[in-house]
Amino acid sequence: MVVSSVNQEHQEILDDLDRLKIAYQIRLFSAESESWLPYFHEVSVDSHAHNQIFLARDRLRVFAGEHKSLLLSGLALSKDRTIKKITLVGEQQSFTAKINNPSPRLVAKFPDCQNSANARWKCAIELDPDLEQQNFELIITLDRDQTITYQTIELQQIKLSQQYQKFNRRINRELAEQIQSIHQSRQLMMQHISQGKNYLFAIGNARSGTTALGELLNFSDDICLGIERYSLKDNVSASSFTKTSFFDSQNKNYLVRPYFYQQIEAKFECARYIGDKRPRFVKSWRNTWLNLPNAKIVYIFRNIYDVACSYNLRANVAAEGQDRDWSSQRDFIHAVRDWNEGLEEVKLLMDFYEVYLVKYEDFFINPDKMSHLFKYLEIDPSKPDVSQGIDNIHQAALALQSKPRVLADAELQYINSNASFESYNYLLKFYEQQFQKY
Repeated sequence: MVVSSVNQEHQEILDDLDRLKIAYQIRLFSAESESWLPYFHEVSVDSHAHNQIFLARDRLRVFAGEHKSLLLSGLALSKDRTIKKITLVGEQQSFTAKINNPSPRLVAKFPDCQNSANARWKCAIELDPDLEQQNFELIITLDRDQTITYQTIELQQIKLSQQYQKFNRRINRELAEQIQSIHQSRQLMMQHISQGKNYLFAIGNARSGTTALGELLNFSDDICLGIERYSLKDNVSASSFTKTSFFDSQNKNYLVRPYFYQQIEAKFECARYIGDKRPRFVKSWRNTWLNLPNAKIVYIFRNIYDVACSYNLRANVAAEGQDRDWSSQRDFIHAVRDWNEGLEEVKLLMDFYEVYLVKYEDFFINPDKMSHLFKYLEIDPSKPDVSQGIDNIHQAALALQSKPRVLADAELQYINSNASFESYNYLLKFYEQQFQKY
């Protein structure tokens, strides 16, 4: 059944989706068939042939995958020429597709496609939300460097609030279900807030002190915070933080730290905040904002030089086979990439959430600043549980101050040339201002 109208609450959700700039319409413009038919049995962009609506991150989902990435896929089955590369080329950037071998079913249907060695392709396009329209050409490179332009793909931002009624039956139904789910989460959120319980997320880039921040907050009897209780792909909503869901002993994230969750379960009912420590929150904050727009966010950030050193140290340990949770390739270059992305995303996030900023270097060594965070959360820092936590974290931070951090000259040069210091200084300005504000 197609929803023909929306009530006021649902209309507000459509308006919020428009604010996030995540809805796109896709149109395909095929090249003349004479240009590619001599070389291919079949070429396609899967399931996008009818100008259907897209919600960036996963074709029909508002909140799946990374925030800027739109995954396109298709088939490119050559007749007797090897496909060397498939690219989506835009005006300012291009993206290379991953290509897989043809399936046995396709080989049986087209025996000579074995010479192709390639068939299925998929490509993640990084979208620019500031551009209302982006065009890409699907270009296939054959052996001897011959290139075939098969199709132009047009991605155009649309406003869901204005076009909701125009969608086809299947998309209208799926979108309506998602809107209803968001509406239910917001209703449950407001019910919990009226009962004195709000939501809290401690976030930040990897190796920036999120673990220490989570430990500090969890010292308070008023805060019940998970440790990466929910992963990046989880659809986090108000129902995720009911006692039944949060302490689900069969969940794989719960099972990583069962004793920890058993320890904090006792304070769940009386806690004023329930939430999670989520370092990769910047990858999925739009989803969380749609479902929990009134949550409190505490973001910790750290200078890139120490972050890069920490990435290098863990990469070295991983290379020795002693750290399975880290890649030996995830070094200072990845640190810069993650650091830049995190800062940029938090700048955007601050337009939607009220964010409390924590600067790693001077927060844990300064009890007054830790007390200030609890005051912001309207929790008395002189309470025994809180003051004990502040003292414990303070002493641990002082002990870590003497650890040397060393980067090679080439690493320093790379960081100085590629790190987004402008974004870092932007956050520093707000960080200093908040101590006058609260």
